[in-house]
Amino acid sequence: MNIPSPYLTIEAFSQHSGLSKSTIRDMIADGRLPVRGKSADMKRGKVLINLLALYTDASKGCDVSLNA
Repeated sequence: MNIPSPYLTIEAFSQHSGLSKSTIRDMIADGRLPVRGKSADMKRGKVLINLLALYTDASKGCDVSLNA
C-alpha cells in the first residue's frame, strides 16, 4: 500500500475523495474524519486530514500490515 502523503488539506481531500468540502467539514465536526491536532498558537492554521489514521483504521479486521 502506498500512502501519497500522511496529511491532506480539505481541498485536496475533496479532490481525492469526490466529497464536497461542506460534507468533509461535517465529517470532521462529528469525528468521522481524523485531523492533525493544532497547538494553541496555530488555531487559524489549515485543517489537515490525517490519512495515515484513516488507512490504519480501514485496515483493521483485514489481513493487512502497514510497514515503513
